[in-house]
Amino acid sequence: MFKTRLITEKEIMWRRIIIFGLVFLTTAYLTFKWTLFMPSKSSMSVKVILTLLYMLTTAWITMFFWSSIFGFFELLFRKNQAGLKWPEKNMTLTTKTAVLMPIYNEDPEKVFANVVAIAQTIEQAGQGKAYDFYVLSDTNKPKIWVEEENTWINARKLMPKGSNLYYRRRSINVARKSGNIEDFCHKWGSLYDYMVVLDADSLLVGETIIKMSQLMEINENAGIIQVPPVCINSRSLFSRIQQYAGKVYGPIVAAGSCYWQVHDSNYWGHNAIIRVQAFINCCGLPVLKGPKPFGGYILSHDFVEAALIRRGGWYTWLVPELSGSYEECPPSMLDFTIRDRRWCQGNMQHLKILFSRHIHHISRVHFTIGIMSYLSSLLWFLFLISGMFVALGRIYFPPEYFPTEETLFPNWPIFNKMGTIILFAISMFMLVFPKFLGLIIYIKNYKSKDIGGFFGAIKSFVFEILFSTLIAPVMMVSQTKIVWEIFSGHDSGWSTQNRDGHTQWKTAFKKYCGHTLLGIFASVVVYYELNPLFYWILPITVGLIFSIPIVALSSYEKIGLASLKRKWFVIPEEINIPRVASLSKRIYSVLKKDKKTQGVLELIKDSYLLEIHTFMLKTNGPAPEFGRSVQNEARIKLHNFIHYGKIPDFTPDEEISLLYDSDILHEAHTMHFIYG
Repeated sequence: MFKTRLITEKEIMWRRIIIFGLVFLTTAYLTFKWTLFMPSKSSMSVKVILTLLYMLTTAWITMFFWSSIFGFFELLFRKNQAGLKWPEKNMTLTTKTAVLMPIYNEDPEKVFANVVAIAQTIEQAGQGKAYDFYVLSDTNKPKIWVEEENTWINARKLMPKGSNLYYRRRSINVARKSGNIEDFCHKWGSLYDYMVVLDADSLLVGETIIKMSQLMEINENAGIIQVPPVCINSRSLFSRIQQYAGKVYGPIVAAGSCYWQVHDSNYWGHNAIIRVQAFINCCGLPVLKGPKPFGGYILSHDFVEAALIRRGGWYTWLVPELSGSYEECPPSMLDFTIRDRRWCQGNMQHLKILFSRHIHHISRVHFTIGIMSYLSSLLWFLFLISGMFVALGRIYFPPEYFPTEETLFPNWPIFNKMGTIILFAISMFMLVFPKFLGLIIYIKNYKSKDIGGFFGAIKSFVFEILFSTLIAPVMMVSQTKIVWEIFSGHDSGWSTQNRDGHTQWKTAFKKYCGHTLLGIFASVVVYYELNPLFYWILPITVGLIFSIPIVALSSYEKIGLASLKRKWFVIPEEINIPRVASLSKRIYSVLKKDKKTQGVLELIKDSYLLEIHTFMLKTNGPAPEFGRSVQNEARIKLHNFIHYGKIPDFTPDEEISLLYDSDILHEAHTMHFIYG
């Protein structure tokens, strides 16, 4: 059991002074050295631009470095989160918690399998009566809608006795996930003290959820308690490497963040427990003025909700001591980038919120970190391009060693090549050294057999660094493009995340041919015009040139599973599979046996499913309006199926219009049995 570590506001202030003081001093010193090492004959405007870019990129790296250093020592001495009161071991809950799973066009069997598995582990821990479970659907694909209802019916049969599993689908998915949670709070929030918010791929062990509820009960000023999720179930090479990196390096990053954030932590949108009353009182999200992508509903709503909770006087905690929190990684770099596109747009929207009134200063830091997590790629790209143009300018516009005015000495340009190399080496050290610290904690905390052996962990560590070095410039260019698109006014929209399947070579070529051409162009220019720099930029150009095969090959499950067999990138959860994950897989296989994918046609064949569907229409809310032509065309196609057996090719709007028309569905059901 974790012990409570007391901490005063003065101690919290000093922690932050130390961290940000070290960041400031390190950045200032390195920037000063950079000004000394720059070419002396560059114009003042060029010097200012390069110095500003160097300072911003260095500050970002330095923040990560020092936070990780303090996180390492927190984990080394096994220190738990300061200021958080911990409950007694056998504390019985006196509150009621809703476990929420918002979904949007997901695989229904996987979603409900996860929810039922979580419910069973809570029941096994002996506190099942304290929880209800909700699947909150924003699905707009008609066949998946019907499949969700059918799966819900079957999943309820697998729930522990006395546990409630509710399902609701919104007719209009206003504000996406944040609107989905807000709708729940308005309709049913008053019934619950807390809510555990999940993602569609989330898994939480019952003991962890119970501990989260207990922490909420005894920490009466807590508004949000966030548990860092660990990636599991990865199969492709890309996702397994990301899974490994998160397991090895994630803990020191989380512990470092806890060190200076304390009770002013952030919220990542899932695998967290929230005090319902605080959320209702504080988290009414604004609709940002102006057109998309900066206006409209806030995409990265979690950061804003944490800031509003904190502004309301409640504390937000990150608790890395708690295990048993899981999610899944995107299967490929392309899918990772697609998700990044939406996150980037959401974080750029925070520029409009950054200076809002009464926001806590640490919340502003969170917004800044989120914004810089994407702007840093643009800054690095601009810094590299600017440096290349400066070097080319010195070739095509050589400096004048002997100016026209009379002087005794030539005006020799100064450029400290060795100093620049040293600064580059320092930057690389600050990026890589925290990874070594993460590896030390990883090897210290787990048995050798659970991490693929000592040498298995070492070789995986080395290959992960090589792989991350190759994909870093690819991600830099991709994120630079994303930022450019957003500032150019392009909206990302909101699409369902791909959770399975590899990237086709044709798709990889289409998406990354620009990266390849950029890498080739940069290599040719540097080789012929700036040859001494050619080998120094290879870590950048090689990754760009081979981006297409890297993206395609790393997305294959066969390669990822082959690496697992050979003990590469092994994490303990792959050796000792979490019980909740095993339960989910077994439940998924049961639910999959009665999978129904024919939408309207399933309803008119299954009288019980039809009655459930029509009854649920009242809960779903008013039907959206459809044009008369859409409704007429849908009814004609359904009539032709019933009377002539012609399989209908409904458009999504046509099928959804039928799903909202209970009269025509019942009539079609009757006619199907007469003519079927």
